[in-house]
Amino acid sequence: MSKEEKMLSCFSNILYIKEGIRISPKDLKSTRTTKVLDEKILRILEKYQPYFDKIEEVVEFIDDIRHGFGMYNLVRSYALANGKVHYREIDIDGDITKVEDYYEPNDPEEYVMIIIDHISLISPEKRGGVQMSLHESMSILSSDYLIKLRNRFNYIPVVIQQQSAAQESVENKKANRLKPSLDGLADNKLTGRDANVILGLFSPFRHEITDYLGYDITYFKDNIRFLEILGGREGGGGTICPLYFDGATNYFTELPLPNNREQIIKVKEFIDTIRKK
Repeated sequence: MSKEEKMLSCFSNILYIKEGIRISPKDLKSTRTTKVLDEKILRILEKYQPYFDKIEEVVEFIDDIRHGFGMYNLVRSYALANGKVHYREIDIDGDITKVEDYYEPNDPEEYVMIIIDHISLISPEKRGGVQMSLHESMSILSSDYLIKLRNRFNYIPVVIQQQSAAQESVENKKANRLKPSLDGLADNKLTGRDANVILGLFSPFRHEITDYLGYDITYFKDNIRFLEILGGREGGGGTICPLYFDGATNYFTELPLPNNREQIIKVKEFIDTIRKK
């Protein structure tokens, strides 16, 4: 996605959360209809201009660097420009050598997140003049570059990785193995070993499932997702959180449990009002 598309998604999200106005990014561009965007919407967006300016201030959208080393070099350069690496001396058989000890950021309250969306779209790189495969390039980016940025600078890599096409095969459907899994990571399953926590997002409606964990998917359709902790260094695997999802506004919120009939009815009434518009 381009920077423009990301920002339009932010516009839709803030309009919905703050003003209760439900309008998709495509409708904000007026590309699907001949109707010109209402001036009222434009005035509301102007009211939140400081919010959007802040997003552009703290988020750097990078779409021209697609290989692992380029990503690593860019983020490392940022770290060195916004902090200091301290060194210590070690004695190796009488030779004194300086090695990196720790990194001190200029702003100790800054959290740097490196978001890669998504890792299978990176460009394979070369090492020693040899063209590497996508699988090899993904391994280097995950287990070498990103781990260095995490461990040396305390930065936070966030990697989005899709499931392989085989995960949605007829055999998996028969065996009820359609939800995201570590074994189903596309193009390179080894990346799962490097993560502190791995989350999977599942849409039963996409696979024509009628009932899932007690939720009526024939009613919820595309308005439901299931967020699951697939694994992590601190455990918690198997924990699932049901979510209401509105794709038009990129909005998620936790759903009540399926046996909470009163709250489920309220959710359905809310969804009905949206679907009638």
